[in-house]
Amino acid sequence: GIFITAALTLTLGLGIVAAQDAGRGGRGGGRGRGGGIPAPLKITIAAFPDGGAIPAKYGCAGTTNANLSPAIQWSGAPDGTMSIALILHDPDVAIGGDDVLHWAIFNIPATAGGLPEGVPAKAMLDDGSVQINNIGGSIGYFNPCPPPPTTHHYMFEFYALDTKLDPAPANRADLLKAMAGHIRAKGVYFGLFHQ
Repeated sequence: GIFITAALTLTLGLGIVAAQDAGRGGRGGGRGRGGGIPAPLKITIAAFPDGGAIPAKYGCAGTTNANLSPAIQWSGAPDGTMSIALILHDPDVAIGGDDVLHWAIFNIPATAGGLPEGVPAKAMLDDGSVQINNIGGSIGYFNPCPPPPTTHHYMFEFYALDTKLDPAPANRADLLKAMAGHIRAKGVYFGLFHQ
């Protein structure tokens, strides 16, 4: 009886220690080393909370598109990050087998901690960041604008990459292909919009 009880106590104790270690991401402590899961990038958009309503200022009203991007901050990129990429899309719509791309910007310097409000609609920004065509066929941010009275989700997906992308991808499919194998961390923030 004593030996069985001691063996069960030892087995349970080892199981608890293993579970606690797994909860910390194994040897990596949640930082992506030693097989742990990397911590997500921390995203902040001061204009609206994660999962909240996107203000009309950053969307459309009737047939008027302001195409004004919100200010965005991020932190938590792991060591070895060489650039940041952002893909903003509307997963509530499927056009030609894909959802709607509202913005893609990549080669954002790893030293950047965010984007200002109103990123210029230029293919190449002064800091080396690159923007490609959105669903509207224009460069840069295309504001949320679902048909009334529907409400759509808008996903801001951030990627910390261990490289700069060259040659520059021309569309989202090329961008995703170029990022494959180079993503070190990711963060997602979403907003809702209706008019």
